[in-house]
Amino acid sequence: MKKPNVLYIMADQFHADCMSHAGRQVRTPNLDGLAADGAVFERAYCNNPICAPSRICFVTGQYVHTHGVQGNRTALYPRRNSDTFPALFRRSGYRTALTGKAHMPRLWNEEGFEHLAYTDLIDADPRDPLTNHYFAYLDERGLANWYEEGTERPGQDGTLLGTHPADLPYEHSIERFTGDRTLAFLQEGRDAGDERPFLIHMSFQRPHSPIRPAREYFDLYDPAEIELPPSAVDWFERHFAGKPAHMVEMLRGGRTYPLANDDPMALKTVLAAYYALITCIDMEIGRVVQWLKDHGEYDNTIFVFTADHGDFAGDHGLFHKNFGIYESIHRIPFLFRYPGGQRGVRTREIIESVDLYPSLCELAGLQAPAGVEGRSFLPILRDGAKGKDEALAEWSWGGGTRTNALRTDRYRLVYYNRQAGGELYDHQTDPGEIENLWNDPAHADVRRELTERLFDRVNSYRAAQEMRDDAAIGRAERFLPGPLVQFGTVEWEQLRQAYSNPTPGRGPVG
Repeated sequence: MKKPNVLYIMADQFHADCMSHAGRQVRTPNLDGLAADGAVFERAYCNNPICAPSRICFVTGQYVHTHGVQGNRTALYPRRNSDTFPALFRRSGYRTALTGKAHMPRLWNEEGFEHLAYTDLIDADPRDPLTNHYFAYLDERGLANWYEEGTERPGQDGTLLGTHPADLPYEHSIERFTGDRTLAFLQEGRDAGDERPFLIHMSFQRPHSPIRPAREYFDLYDPAEIELPPSAVDWFERHFAGKPAHMVEMLRGGRTYPLANDDPMALKTVLAAYYALITCIDMEIGRVVQWLKDHGEYDNTIFVFTADHGDFAGDHGLFHKNFGIYESIHRIPFLFRYPGGQRGVRTREIIESVDLYPSLCELAGLQAPAGVEGRSFLPILRDGAKGKDEALAEWSWGGGTRTNALRTDRYRLVYYNRQAGGELYDHQTDPGEIENLWNDPAHADVRRELTERLFDRVNSYRAAQEMRDDAAIGRAERFLPGPLVQFGTVEWEQLRQAYSNPTPGRGPVG
């Protein structure tokens, strides 16, 4: 029996509620179709609130304190890793591709994917932007100066504000390129008669900034008709009252990243452009889903749609990210459909990004490596099993200061440091995370218990080498001269003599 295909779709900085089936005004008919045909995890959480470390949690099935990658500049990360799930699936007979934004070490990508089509310059060799496939595509057409990425560049007005359309027409957009390259990979395999199952990581670079949809879709949404979420009062009316002083200070006077503007219309304007980008992403997903249906592959394909992290997207009256670990940023969209699975399932059980790896392995009949720390969420879907008690987020924020968060069924706790303190929210009474209970005497016991639980988790920080590795290193080195002498297994004179007169075909010591 042929193993199931895998279409692993990721968007960058996608708020979990920004699909029409989840309640926002944005139009996402194709994502809604996948939701109706599979399962919606309403409380899925990433394990890091920025791009690269979060994506590495997905592909390794490991928490940040284990895989150790905290920063975003990972293209030339020197350590290889043969245990990512793309590498495992490739070794197990899958035809693999990555189209779009990887934001992971190039060595890992090259080992995991036999076909690559990068869109973000973060994935290029820093010494040559033409190692980015989309940039090279634009360069061949004389359009490279119109390339857009997350960093605001001269001549690209409104990159962070959603006030201007892109210069590139949609046919040359990042979204269309990602869709085209995914379809090309599928068609090439079919034309070649390649009967291997496929694993495609279709990874959209947006709706992360630049918030500049193509001109053809820029006016899809009227800013005047955009409804702001109830928690927008946190900035517009309260100006973050009750939040830690350093958080309030960062927003004082307004800023563009995250966007904190006293004019609600500025927020509605950027949301209208953000929604347009999401609709374009949905459109490209629809093209791929239709191809799979037309060619008889849909029913044998596992579909995953998720994001590396969220965006405020109007929550708290803000937009963008890189500001605390709130529900808006920590929670991610997660749609999952697999062959033979139930349709129209919605669950509020907690899962984390590290759980995708073992779940895919279970469906493909593969053994996950021993280092994978996630656990399969399939029992939730098949048997109504309970999810996790908590979701963890770890972040090296602000020049290396670690900020950590724990989300339980009822509470969110965020810890900054001893001086700055933290935040505590009761989702039973305050789903918008407006009233900070960190200093509330009535919640002192809850704060203490959750802080202890958080510290228990982050104190398991996995260094590159530590005491737990010593036994394995000792076994590997046990016949080397130094350890033999150090631990008294062999006297030095005997060892020296053995090196002076080695037995043919053997090492100095048997």
